[in-house]
Amino acid sequence: MNRLKNIITKINFEALLWSFALLYLLFINPYEVQEFTFCPFHNMGIEYCPGCGLGRSISFLYHGDLTDSFQTHPLGIAAFVLILLRIIKLAKQTINNFQQPKRGASWQTSTN
Repeated sequence: MNRLKNIITKINFEALLWSFALLYLLFINPYEVQEFTFCPFHNMGIEYCPGCGLGRSISFLYHGDLTDSFQTHPLGIAAFVLILLRIIKLAKQTINNFQQPKRGASWQTSTN
């Protein structure tokens, strides 16, 4: 149980969140009209939101439709690249956390 707790504390929650978000966008159909939205502006009735369409744009990108991806949101491809780079950076940090020795443990052995 202590080992499981140690592993959970070292895993980066942000990396998991971004990874699941990109996986979700991989499996949705961008050609269908989506009824549900996470956008708080849209849910409040505000018509313009600078971020609306990013997810759908990334989903079009996954499906190889670069034209619709760019037309849906011009920054969708850039957002995908930035999110991917963030996931890679966080994954490297997580790997480094697992490779660091425990506090108080020494790599050197004393010879007395």
